[in-house]
Amino acid sequence: MDKTDRPLISVVIPAYNSEKFIEETLRSVMIQSHKNIEIIVVDDGSTDGQKEKISRLAENDSRIQYIYQENQGVSAARN
Repeated sequence: MDKTDRPLISVVIPAYNSEKFIEETLRSVMIQSHKNIEIIVVDDGSTDGQKEKISRLAENDSRIQYIYQENQGVSAARN
């Protein structure tokens, strides 16, 4: 079974000022055995450097999508 035979899995990661942990979090998802995934990171109005870390990883992995929203809380970021 190759990548295209497996169902697409969406992983939604709400993130707020998670610069210290976001790279480890994304790499953990990226190395999973199921490769047909999309990784959607919703930045909930962060003020730290997480955007740069996410953008750098997204340049090398097209499965990562970055979405920015004004701070609305984790529930809004998940939705």
